[in-house]
Amino acid sequence: MSPSKGSCYLLLVLLVADLLPGSFCGNNPHYEKFLNQHRDEPRSSFHGRYCNTLMTSRGLTRPECKEVNTFIHSTKRQIRAVCTDGGGVPFGELRQSRQHFRVTTCTLRGGSTRPPCEYKENTSPRYIIIGCEGGWPVHYDESQIVTSV
Repeated sequence: MSPSKGSCYLLLVLLVADLLPGSFCGNNPHYEKFLNQHRDEPRSSFHGRYCNTLMTSRGLTRPECKEVNTFIHSTKRQIRAVCTDGGGVPFGELRQSRQHFRVTTCTLRGGSTRPPCEYKENTSPRYIIIGCEGGWPVHYDESQIVTSV
């Protein structure tokens, strides 16, 4: 095999690996934490206890109740696209999505941040604003409610 053919095969393997779920490029710990805290696709069904159940199962109620958390109901690829010019626009140091996403925001009820945690939920289409690191979403900053869909 000639050096140029070998280089082409290596490039092909790297490109395919980047497209596979769980590939080495997706093992960014900040990105994995972002997905755990902010992605739920398809939206889980907990029969009226969505926020309470999901916040607990994702570890967002220990040692204290997280006051507000938003879950994006979309694919990894669609969320990651916000970090590109095709899917997002600059928003200061962050990126705002070009299209709206279905999201659920869980807000802590009451004044105490000590478990057990009780949350209320708000589900609506929103433009998301995220922080990206090397092309990977790593921080959910906020969202803007879509006023006309």
